[in-house]
Amino acid sequence: MTTVPRLEADAARRVLVLLEALLGASAVYGGIGLLTGTLGMSDAWLAGTPFTSWLVPGIALLLVVAAPMLAAAVLELRRHHLAPTASVLAGVLQVGWIAVQLLVMQRYFVLQPVVLVVAAAIMLVAGLRVTGTRPRAAPGHADPR
Repeated sequence: MTTVPRLEADAARRVLVLLEALLGASAVYGGIGLLTGTLGMSDAWLAGTPFTSWLVPGIALLLVVAAPMLAAAVLELRRHHLAPTASVLAGVLQVGWIAVQLLVMQRYFVLQPVVLVVAAAIMLVAGLRVTGTRPRAAPGHADPR
């Protein structure tokens, strides 16, 4: 039986914790900033959206981005077996968040592509860990899963 090539586990874990903590902390900052009005986001940006204030977007940012990113980082730190899956899910949610921002608000902000690159890196590194830990059957043999 052979295994799929994989990233060195400790290095991958450190990268994931760093990136997830960065995005998670940024989302906490942004979510709280939206809730308290300290980010300076113009209410004019809400025109044409279903929102009349930044309250719902702020709560959504905390729940959809901050919580999953920070939970994934904690799972990575604890070396939990679900950590790679949680990391991929957190990355997918981050990409979804940016897509919804662009679709609903129809506004471009310079940090959006940066966040997308970081989310893609999280999904790539975590995805390699997920696929790298599965045994692969030799040709002509049944898959052991």
